[in-house]
Amino acid sequence: NRIQKEQAVQVKKMIQKDDPKESNNRFILMENSNQSTPRTHLIAGASRGIGRSLVDQSIAAGHQVYALSRTPPASTPTDCQWIIGDVSDPASFADQLPEQIDALTYCPGKVVLGPLKRLRPEQVLEAYQTNVLDAFTLIQSLLPKLSGSIVLFSSVAARTGLPNHCAISAAKSGLEGFGIALAAELAPKVRVNLVAPTLTPTEMGLSMVGGEKMIPMIEGRHPLKKLPAVDEAASTALFLHSSGAASMTGQILKVDGGMSRLRLG
Repeated sequence: NRIQKEQAVQVKKMIQKDDPKESNNRFILMENSNQSTPRTHLIAGASRGIGRSLVDQSIAAGHQVYALSRTPPASTPTDCQWIIGDVSDPASFADQLPEQIDALTYCPGKVVLGPLKRLRPEQVLEAYQTNVLDAFTLIQSLLPKLSGSIVLFSSVAARTGLPNHCAISAAKSGLEGFGIALAAELAPKVRVNLVAPTLTPTEMGLSMVGGEKMIPMIEGRHPLKKLPAVDEAASTALFLHSSGAASMTGQILKVDGGMSRLRLG
């Protein structure tokens, strides 16, 4: 767009002052990093919330989208292939997958909340199963097909102590550890990054906090006094798959209104 072109011209001038001989090559590389190339994108947990927003954004970006969910969506986009299956059993839908997957986004993960004295061991195990073990199972099964990048969804609760979050904090912390180790193991062929949002106003998110009436109070706890829209979290994942993030791996991007880092007043 116009702003990017103007910025590119300014950067090119700065480069020429330092090293005119290499300015053209470096300028070409910089221009290419801002362009999106078509990719085969598998989105797990695609039927609702962030996953569904990512389906729509990825289609709009011109990618070939394969959407995976346990239940059919309320409406199916015409420009993607929708797969009904459970991520814990990749063999059941393996024949519906493409030969190569350039981008994989893993969105599933049960959020378990509650005070420690009321949590049951099976609830903690369920949170770990859906967030970590199912991601491990799916990615392991897809290794021969994977290239490009993987994006996993963590939570601000992984690194920020919050009451009633023991189960989900443990699970998301495990997912972050898995993701960073995976980034090291799969480099340089596949990049692996994570997005860690705060509460997003999805159907599941609102049900956890008691509905929309609680949103103003929760927003007040964030330095930006707002919660990220579903589209923001999805677009962050799409960016991590893009050529603009070609040098990023093993990173955790926090879309949390400043909650994890800032203390005001």
